[in-house]
Amino acid sequence: MTFHPAKCYTLRVSRKINPTIEEYQMMGQQLSTVHQYPYLGVELSEDLSWDPHIKKVITKSNRVLGFLRRNIWKCPQDIKAQAYTSLVRPHLEYASTVWDPYRKHHIDSLEMVQRRAARFATSTYSREPGTVTNIMTTLEWQTLESRRKSSRLSMFYKATHGKAAVNIPSYVRRPSTSTRQYHPEKFTQISTSTDAYKYSYIPRTITDWNSLPPEAFQATSLECFKQQLRRLQL
Repeated sequence: MTFHPAKCYTLRVSRKINPTIEEYQMMGQQLSTVHQYPYLGVELSEDLSWDPHIKKVITKSNRVLGFLRRNIWKCPQDIKAQAYTSLVRPHLEYASTVWDPYRKHHIDSLEMVQRRAARFATSTYSREPGTVTNIMTTLEWQTLESRRKSSRLSMFYKATHGKAAVNIPSYVRRPSTSTRQYHPEKFTQISTSTDAYKYSYIPRTITDWNSLPPEAFQATSLECFKQQLRRLQL
């Protein structure tokens, strides 16, 4: 594989006030430094913030939703709903197990895209309180926040059962003692000192995993586990 220095960049990932600055060269040419850069469709930033990625996701999703509103506004409700779930929602959920936000303004901004799609699908534009909530119930659409949580838990289920391409890290262990709330599928909660780590995939999902009732782990397959999550209405 041949690398072109002009197309390679340096991204320093650190939350330190005074991070160590090093310059990197390739083939005698100094590499440019960037503050954020896309990798496999996910926008990575130097301060571990998902704000740039979420803004990019929302912009792209709104653009596709706008295209649908201009071109299929006369179509029946089921066609418009299917267009949203197949053409817009995948952009809102791509790799969301990695970047699932915890800040309220990010969560609300993502939900607004789906709420606009719900109005479009049903041609309902009333501003009466509760209108969109009723529409979402009629369409049987879960909130994006709930879907992301289910996705994280499903990925964790796959990893713990050897059905994922990623393995559970060696530092993730079962508790050595049992408590009143103990069940054999629980993992020891990871201690964190920053929100960036606390709400990253492993620590956050372990918290959600441990809070599931014992019956959720009676699932004999991934599909059964997902059905359990839907019944729990996360």
